[in-house]
Amino acid sequence: MPQSRDITVLIVDDDPVVTAALQAQVNRVLGFRVVGIAHSGHAALAAAARFAPRLVLLDLHLPDLPGLEVAHRLRRPEQPPADVIVISGRKESATVRAAIQRGALYYLVKPTRTGILEQTLLRYAATAEQLEASGRFAEQQEIDRIFRSLHTDQPFRPKSISAATEQAVLDALADVAEDVSAHELAASIGVSRATARRYLEHLVDRGLVETRPRYGPTGRPQHRYRAR
Repeated sequence: MPQSRDITVLIVDDDPVVTAALQAQVNRVLGFRVVGIAHSGHAALAAAARFAPRLVLLDLHLPDLPGLEVAHRLRRPEQPPADVIVISGRKESATVRAAIQRGALYYLVKPTRTGILEQTLLRYAATAEQLEASGRFAEQQEIDRIFRSLHTDQPFRPKSISAATEQAVLDALADVAEDVSAHELAASIGVSRATARRYLEHLVDRGLVETRPRYGPTGRPQHRYRAR
């Protein structure tokens, strides 16, 4: 069952083949869930009002309204707030500039490879998580880091997560043939069980690790982890 923390996504494109492919790609990314698909501008606005998606993946070539007009209308007060990532075959600098002016957070060029879209979504999720966790920023550098996390391949890490320990966890998972528990991983890399679980859940949120319950004789599930 989808979790409430999932980032909800509306896909807007006039080509059903494209929307089906995008839906499959998005739903494979842990923490994201497609809640609607629209093949026209007016349908997109209606779906946004109905489903209140957190994120809209928006094509610019639509049969009734220009995609940029849809992006503009999505920012009206009567529409639920939504972030927009443009996915388009257009590469003109004027079009990219116009998309930015209308609030697009990112611009992906078709055809979009699965890996590129996945990394973009994970960067978006990391940025959104940090914005929600911070009531007030103490330094300009903290704000700069958040903006960089959206547009660079280096994902944002919370202060409680070190790059060295994160890599140690990934290396340990790569060395095992099957899945492991947080307790087993903690013993293998020399950290506490709580620390191992914190890093594992962080990597699950990033989409680099997957988890599944295993039920023992008592019927209580034990969470097992493995690299994706």
